[in-house]
Amino acid sequence: VLAGFGSIDVAGVAALRYDDQGTVVDAAQSHLQKHIVHLNLPLDTQVEVMRWANHINMRITMTPRVGGQDGDCGTFNNDPHDDVTGHAVSGNECLFHHLTPVRPSPDHDIEECKTQDPTKYHLALKTCHATDEDVEHEGSAKYGCVFDVCFAGPQYAAQDAAM
Repeated sequence: VLAGFGSIDVAGVAALRYDDQGTVVDAAQSHLQKHIVHLNLPLDTQVEVMRWANHINMRITMTPRVGGQDGDCGTFNNDPHDDVTGHAVSGNECLFHHLTPVRPSPDHDIEECKTQDPTKYHLALKTCHATDEDVEHEGSAKYGCVFDVCFAGPQYAAQDAAM
């Protein structure tokens, strides 16, 4: 819909804007030029899609619904244990013509890379100019770079480079 920077109104239902403004969800990409699609949707719902060379990141912001809610955005009751993620959508709720099966993937962490493939781990550290101490904190940019190189490949180091 938006091949280049600009904005459109979708029949008074949604406003879309594509630009280089906003904050990214992954600090490892903060040094790159931003390409963000902002969607302002009904019921005070905003979606931001950060478009990168090989992947996207998303942020969904919304307010709690009267009577409660459920789903990937949580229940707004401050109990993460009852928030649902990775659930299947029934056929009559699907917004698309075909339902694509989603299979859960295992959670990974850097310790897994370090113990199961030390060569890859040390290559990731070198590629990301990181040390063991740099990747002790999951939120750090170098953690993100090492994680991406371990589990997605070295092509992501250039996007993650926060050096």
